[in-house]
Amino acid sequence: MKFPTFSEPSFLPRPLPVLALVATTVWLCSAAPADCPGDIDSSGTVDGSDLATLLGGWGTAGGAADIDGNGSVDGADLTMLLGGWGACQLPAQERNMVTLLTSTTTTALDDSATTVQSWTGAAVGASVAYLRPDGSLVRPCVHAAGAFVSAARGGRIQIFNPAGALINDLLVSTSEYQQHHDINVMPNGNILCIAWEAHTQAQGLAAGRTTLTGPIWPETILEIQPTGYSTFNIVWRWSLWNHLIQGVNPSLSNYGVVADHPELVNINYGTVGTSGDWIHANSIDYDATRDQIVMSSRNFNEIWVIDHSTTTAQAASHTGGNAGRGGDLLYRWGNPVAYGRGSSANQYFFTVHSATWINVGMPGAGNIMAFNNGDRTGVANDYSTVVELLPPRDASGNYVITAGQSFGPSAPAWTHGAAGAFYGGATQCGSFRTLDNTTLITLTNTGRVFEVTTSGTTIWEIDVAGQVARVPRYRLVDGLWIGP
Repeated sequence: MKFPTFSEPSFLPRPLPVLALVATTVWLCSAAPADCPGDIDSSGTVDGSDLATLLGGWGTAGGAADIDGNGSVDGADLTMLLGGWGACQLPAQERNMVTLLTSTTTTALDDSATTVQSWTGAAVGASVAYLRPDGSLVRPCVHAAGAFVSAARGGRIQIFNPAGALINDLLVSTSEYQQHHDINVMPNGNILCIAWEAHTQAQGLAAGRTTLTGPIWPETILEIQPTGYSTFNIVWRWSLWNHLIQGVNPSLSNYGVVADHPELVNINYGTVGTSGDWIHANSIDYDATRDQIVMSSRNFNEIWVIDHSTTTAQAASHTGGNAGRGGDLLYRWGNPVAYGRGSSANQYFFTVHSATWINVGMPGAGNIMAFNNGDRTGVANDYSTVVELLPPRDASGNYVITAGQSFGPSAPAWTHGAAGAFYGGATQCGSFRTLDNTTLITLTNTGRVFEVTTSGTTIWEIDVAGQVARVPRYRLVDGLWIGP
């Protein structure tokens, strides 16, 4: 979750798409706004002034007091005015956050695609920029001088205050690690970063990798705490390198039967790119209720859950934390072949992105959403789906798996998308659940952003000029910006 939990108020329905408003609203002189019938003088309140105007025009053919637009000021108009008596309930303020991967800008758009605020960073975006509840912006971007060069590299995180001034410029980039792709803004103000971690070819071979022609970059997760304009502390860290298994070399300490250890990652699974990129994690989200992290791996076609309640020392081990399992994987889903259970027929994800938790206060809270790009083998039958997963948990909240079987569920609790419906391509894309229990979907390859109901009906969409990874939406609630 990107923000603290909150007691969700009773929200107004989302406004209609702008095109629908243009088509259905009839403006006559200074007639009342369509979302506040009876406010003839547009003062924001339906009161005696509006009533006097209506009565003064009684029986006339139309005009500002003809609220229902039927050509006559009559009893129907009076009924509408009295029904709306009092202060107008204004539409909620919302921001759709667009961070271009090809420019230095992040832009907040309202639901009519009008720019309401924009920020200019030092470099092109690495992935998604997020709002804090106070309206400050946290934006990951490319650190061009970084030692790690591969797809969606980042390494630089800039923070802007609510007025848009730059207040932090952090280089999360050393010869040892470099932030890439996604970040997560935590309730305590810290930032979770996916980062590549450097290991040499010799280190990879010594860890049991059988074929390796260069460096290997597994993932590390850093929790950083800004301490100044350009300084930060790493207050927690998890490294995949501490949770590997291999079934090839019995002389190594991480030797074992891969299928017996779904909590560990097989160092011999997947392809290591020429740069060293191996896992290619591309999203991260935090569940404050369970104190857990979910992330997605493009190359493994899986989502992973790990325990954040550990200390850094426990996260490097197999014990400790709320689940008692240190930094081992608590849950994984999407491609059981990766841990030696099942076959290619059991693979569900094909190039997965955008793993997120569903927030407290929403239907399905604690479930996991992800975007299945659908980049299947070959050149045909590619299509994308958005899925919602209900992970199997016992009464204590622990993830359960049957011996010898893969993690459940056997199928998602909810999906949107089918063959021929939409395809986001093989890169980025994603989805977020909204405060209205709708789902906001982004297709990176076309710049299309659209919102669907639980029944799959599209109720809103915009086209973004340029590549954007994912578009989150925020709503101003009691003075705080609340979003995914």
